[in-house]
Amino acid sequence: MTSPEPGTEYLDVRKMWKDEAIDFTPWLADHLDMLSDALGVKLELVQREKPVGPFYCDILAREVRSGVMAAIENQLELADHSHLGQLLTYAAGLDSLIAVWVATDFLYEHAKALYRLNESTRDEFRFYGVKVMLQKSGAAPPMPCLRPVVTPESGWNEDLSLPQGAVDPRKQQFHAFFQPIIDTLFKAGFADKATQNFGKTDRIFPSRLNPGIGYAASLDDNYAWVTLQIRTEDKLDKRVFDALTKEKTNIEACISEQEWHWHRHPAFAFSSINIRRNGSIDDPPKKLEETRAWMLDKLPKFKKVFERRVASILKEFGSESGG
Repeated sequence: MTSPEPGTEYLDVRKMWKDEAIDFTPWLADHLDMLSDALGVKLELVQREKPVGPFYCDILAREVRSGVMAAIENQLELADHSHLGQLLTYAAGLDSLIAVWVATDFLYEHAKALYRLNESTRDEFRFYGVKVMLQKSGAAPPMPCLRPVVTPESGWNEDLSLPQGAVDPRKQQFHAFFQPIIDTLFKAGFADKATQNFGKTDRIFPSRLNPGIGYAASLDDNYAWVTLQIRTEDKLDKRVFDALTKEKTNIEACISEQEWHWHRHPAFAFSSINIRRNGSIDDPPKKLEETRAWMLDKLPKFKKVFERRVASILKEFGSESGG
């Protein structure tokens, strides 16, 4: 990456956006003018969470001058294989001639893939890679910025992508653990997207009932977790949580697990219902496989138990939203 200007530091983007789906995607949709300036292409919003068959494109926009569609896929993390595939699927499914991938960092290999797509496709197809950053200068408050890594016009700014073969070993360790879970659940139709809330240690599969509700698998130094996350505005999370609590006995009886944790988190717009077992990312391979199998067994059971109940609660509160 190019050296920052004197007095400028770059902060963890999650200091501004805690959650990709709840915080960052809406922000980006509301700031397409910043993205337009970064790309040199004027975009206007068409729809957030645009359906593409059983999947959902983060943002569908339109280029004002030509009227062509732009599919935008965003990540609040390092660009990865899954999101490249999602971007291509959404662009094809929405007949978009412009495909924009926004992430906190791009590996050399992923930036090169976008660069080669621009080289090898017809001129009307345009692929962009954009790095989102949070910068702070002196006493001024942190400010977001969007910097193009790959564009069809200027090519590839290699200084803004990570060097060839570069990867955080710890992040790669978590990626290797979670990717088989993601692949299996996608293939089974469980979800079409996997996001993160707390860095590399978790993967959240958003519910189509509401983008703030999701089924999560996480692994820390001591425990493995499967969780129903409820992260919504206007205290809806507490209303959903309280309604589910009334069925606590029946819910727990549906899933054989000894250790349940129900957390209302009164100080935050966030509630969670969890089961856990002992486990660590540093466990030997056989133990990690057991933990992965446990997550793959419990996540579909969680969805079966909670999805219809949550749908009924949201309908009662008149708060359903497309996810």
